[in-house]
Amino acid sequence: MPGTLLTLSLFIVVGIGWRFVQPGGLSNGALQRALTALIHFVFLPLAVFFAMADLPLNEAALRILFYVLGTTAVALALAWFWLWKANLPGKTKGALLAAAAFGSVFFLGMPMNVLFYPDWTMRVAVEYGLVANVLLMYTAGALLSRSFADGGKVQFKKAVAVLKDYGQWVKDPLVWAAVLGLVLNLVGVGLPNWLATVASSVDGALLALLLISVGSYLVWMKAWNPQAVRALPAAAIQLIAVPLVMWGIASLFGSAGVKTTQTLLLDSTLPATVLGFAYCERFKLDTASYTMAFTLIAVLSVITVPIWAVVLH
Repeated sequence: MPGTLLTLSLFIVVGIGWRFVQPGGLSNGALQRALTALIHFVFLPLAVFFAMADLPLNEAALRILFYVLGTTAVALALAWFWLWKANLPGKTKGALLAAAAFGSVFFLGMPMNVLFYPDWTMRVAVEYGLVANVLLMYTAGALLSRSFADGGKVQFKKAVAVLKDYGQWVKDPLVWAAVLGLVLNLVGVGLPNWLATVASSVDGALLALLLISVGSYLVWMKAWNPQAVRALPAAAIQLIAVPLVMWGIASLFGSAGVKTTQTLLLDSTLPATVLGFAYCERFKLDTASYTMAFTLIAVLSVITVPIWAVVLH
């Protein structure tokens, strides 16, 4: 495990260091935009496509779907109850809701799955990420985030507007990649052998890019301690409550397979998602508060994730 953590840390440190060194005069902001575009429009859709095309459509896949839906729903409920009582601006509440309820399953889960549990476990992170960070984040998450701006009341018209936001779904390459891979899987169309080499190359490059991207978003902020206090409940939900809920659901309803269940539990321990930055920009939430919460949760996860990893082993 120490070697695995060092591998993860190496690329994250590269992302952190870029902010200060700026090789070739390329700023950290420019690096983030380039990495985000490359990951979101090329490498991640390819990885999702290959994973969905090869995903066994069996009871284990259904259990993963059920466990992720249940865990994320509980996380959203906990975040909603906390923020409903909190004395914070509506846009800040919406940003902290995303930080509390949605983990970085794509950006950290995929690399960690490959390093901790080799072979096929990346597809567990893909299914987890598609359900939580795409489907639920941009439906239930968006609805609850918008409701805070309306005084904490969920309005039916705005709920319908969220569900009718199909234009954004059509434009999202992750959705197209998942649908295309699933269709090929369902009709039993096998992929050519040469694509296995492509998939291997994509996976290798993607893991490094994802980790560097995570590091590039970590910042040191002035007045760190006073600002961080209001995000501590989000950290508690994301790093403690979510893994406990996932463990509880898996224990109650049965294992999805030893390695699959361990991988799911590992993915549930991760800090806030990098996709939350785009989420905040899209719904005009408090991006600065999300940045602060993201960094705080990531720093604390350096302690909690190894502990969870030891427990899971």
